[in-house]
Amino acid sequence: MPTKKYTKKKKQGYLDFNHARTPEQISLMKKIVEDGVCPFCKEFFTKYHPKPILKETKWWYVSENMSPYEGTSLHLIFVYKEHAVMPSEISPEASKELFKLISWAEKENELEGGSFFVRFGKSEMTGGSVDHFHVQLIVGNAKGTDKKYDKLKVKLGYKKPE
Repeated sequence: MPTKKYTKKKKQGYLDFNHARTPEQISLMKKIVEDGVCPFCKEFFTKYHPKPILKETKWWYVSENMSPYEGTSLHLIFVYKEHAVMPSEISPEASKELFKLISWAEKENELEGGSFFVRFGKSEMTGGSVDHFHVQLIVGNAKGTDKKYDKLKVKLGYKKPE
């Protein structure tokens, strides 16, 4: 059950304005709603996503996130080409290919560490802004010994009300 923070009226089509993080993102989302399409489906991805595709396979696009999380040194998205929302809608071959792509990104960017995650299902439960299956890979920075380093903040849902 969603928390009281979520305002259902801000959900439009495939997009959830509650979870947009930048004015540029909101502006683009308004245009997408006017067009009535899913911005991550293969026929629309390059029209709405301003970053270039870094790698494309049979099942996935890999690109930089257009609105990277604050403090990340790298933020990639792996977008499933077909419209899907739940993991059960992803083919086993595509799942295998996804891990090959994550390994590719690790080598390509000489990563020493990072995190990847996927939100799925209802955006009012996940904190996601697009209802289309995609995986995010984020890389922060090494903490070091200086106390000025703060943790990356990623919304992966809402806490259960007490």
